[in-house]
Amino acid sequence: MNILMVTMSLGIGGAETHILELVRELLGRGHTVTIASAGGIFVNDLVAAGAKHIPMPLHTKRPDAMAKSRRLLFRLLREEKFDIIHAHARIPGFIAAGAAKHFDIPFVTTFHGTFNPVWYLRMLTRVGERTLAVSDDVKQYLMQYYHTPPEKIGVTVNGIDVTSYDAPAPDVKSAVRAELGVPSGEIIMAVSRLDRAAAWHVFRLIEAMPEILSERPDARLVIVGGGDVLEEIRTLAAQTDAQLGGKRIFITGPRSDISRVLAAADIFVGVSRAAMEAMACRLPVILSGAQGHLGIFHPAMEAEAVETNFCCRTREPVDTVTLARAVITLLAAPDAEKAEMGAYNRALVARLYSVARMADDAETLYRQAMEEHRFRRADVVISGYYGFSNAGDDALLSQISRGLRERGITRIAALSRRGAELSPGVTPVNRFHVISLWRAIRHSRLLISGGGSLLQDVTSAKSLFYYTTVMRAAKRSGVPVMVFANGIGPLRRESSRRRAVKALQAADYISVRENASARELTAMGIPEEKIRVTADPVYRMASDKPREHAGEYVILSLRETADGQDVAGAENAAVQALTEICRSCGMQAVLLPMQPRYDSGICARAAERLSEAGVEVRTADGTDAAETEALIRGARAVIGMRLHAVIFAAAAGVPSLALSYDPKLDAMMEYLGMEEFVLSAADADGETLRAKLSELLSREGEIAEKLRLRGAALRALAEEDLDAAAAFVNG
Repeated sequence: MNILMVTMSLGIGGAETHILELVRELLGRGHTVTIASAGGIFVNDLVAAGAKHIPMPLHTKRPDAMAKSRRLLFRLLREEKFDIIHAHARIPGFIAAGAAKHFDIPFVTTFHGTFNPVWYLRMLTRVGERTLAVSDDVKQYLMQYYHTPPEKIGVTVNGIDVTSYDAPAPDVKSAVRAELGVPSGEIIMAVSRLDRAAAWHVFRLIEAMPEILSERPDARLVIVGGGDVLEEIRTLAAQTDAQLGGKRIFITGPRSDISRVLAAADIFVGVSRAAMEAMACRLPVILSGAQGHLGIFHPAMEAEAVETNFCCRTREPVDTVTLARAVITLLAAPDAEKAEMGAYNRALVARLYSVARMADDAETLYRQAMEEHRFRRADVVISGYYGFSNAGDDALLSQISRGLRERGITRIAALSRRGAELSPGVTPVNRFHVISLWRAIRHSRLLISGGGSLLQDVTSAKSLFYYTTVMRAAKRSGVPVMVFANGIGPLRRESSRRRAVKALQAADYISVRENASARELTAMGIPEEKIRVTADPVYRMASDKPREHAGEYVILSLRETADGQDVAGAENAAVQALTEICRSCGMQAVLLPMQPRYDSGICARAAERLSEAGVEVRTADGTDAAETEALIRGARAVIGMRLHAVIFAAAAGVPSLALSYDPKLDAMMEYLGMEEFVLSAADADGETLRAKLSELLSREGEIAEKLRLRGAALRALAEEDLDAAAAFVNG
């Protein structure tokens, strides 16, 4: 694999040494690795190992630096092909995510800790197609603040090559001490990134030195690292040394030879990867850092320490006095006890934190992301009104995608509202993101336009423009277009008819869900031989078996209309009719809002009025297609303004009465042979509706059997469209 890693910098720090060890191992496994960063002390080590380094100012949120990094990254990606991009920090991740999307490269991240989740920083955070967390609590953080699905998060380790931290020979230890300027005494060592957010324990250690020296006069403090508070730490150390009357605190600045420097220490104070490296050196360790303090590490602390990647996030940061007492206690421990601590520490790191495990995790992440990225190149893209909490349209998508999977077509995408959760196995594509939409169609083998009433201009001429533009984009990309079980019209504007005709003439396959739509197409000049009358995909749910005993309730599905029609008459008529029928027959009324945006208000009003009239009422959640289908299947009858309330009912063999506000309802009831049970929503009156509902219930058995037989035929027709889709894909 050719891997591009992006990170802020390569100076002293846990994430930086994590990257160093990971890259070395990946190179050893035959991968090619390029690192983009602002540079730092580890660059030479990485280049010596065989990696390439590209300087970019990725260490700052300054807009000019971010813009420069973006330009440099885009230039790099134009010049070289990478299999995957792996980001290790927020700003690099933000910039790399946009580049990965532009160049269509799989993008993953590693989260090395928990960071301030304030809203404007969350806006800059990109989790990637998959991500690694370095501990369980980081995984929980990603789930809580970024709503990352748990299955998209792997938990990895800060891998450490313990062979690099073998116990030094006595002469090496003496040589390192001499190099540091501390030839004798007990050395307390802290290795840390010396930034404001990370160096809390370093400040406390310096403040604690007078107390420590009062009981351990030979103690010396060695601080290793660099960062934006390095000079502040030097100043505080100099002031403390002056107070103590001699040199007691030694600051090395950043070093890349950490395993060698640690050889000089007697005990270590710190957290995260630095603490684990000290443990690999068989040093006794005090776990204390900016995010919390656990104290002298011993076996009973293992579970809590591992949970936070040895960062102590479950505890509060330490105060000076507490830290001083911990250091004094550990220095005073017998040598045999400290040796036992060190042996346990090294064994723990070898057991849980191998470099091989870390590289295995990264390779698994890369393979999963690359496979899922490939999978996103769907064989079939479905265009329709999906992801808008409309039970009818959601049922359409569910049945189309299920039918395709039954025919071996598993790579399916649907154009949908941004952030929508679609049917299982369907990849959402933001329907208004032009690049994503075009890319999905261009890589597909078939565009399905439908189902639903897409080619109409009642809702808006804009929707017609959108759906026909999608069809034209597919044709221009050489992708076949299926107009799939559509309802056609109304098309009130001449310009709309011309646009629809042009798109339909270019389509490779046209099917409509009822006869009225076929007649409309013929009137528009589409040749009859090109038109197939099939069925709405929801009829795939129709059963051959007679339905079981119905529940004692009638369903009422009302809606407001997008074009502002006055539907108060329909509401009044339905309330009057149901009040009389439900009270006389002892039945319950169930209100079913199938799309909350248009249905909740009118359904709530009707429910309140029915309840006040003494009718037992409940309101169902009609946004879940499966639950809606089950609810309708158990009803005595359905009164529906929603087309798919009628279709659900027909598929379930449940008698229905349509309150028509749109010709599509009249057309569907005609197709079902139920045209006698259609009333105009604008002109309906309570008495007529009550009479029709009474007739429907009195003929319940007869109508249910009629719908069962009709449903079986429609189910077979719905399968024909899916067979045709499979033929396009499989060639």
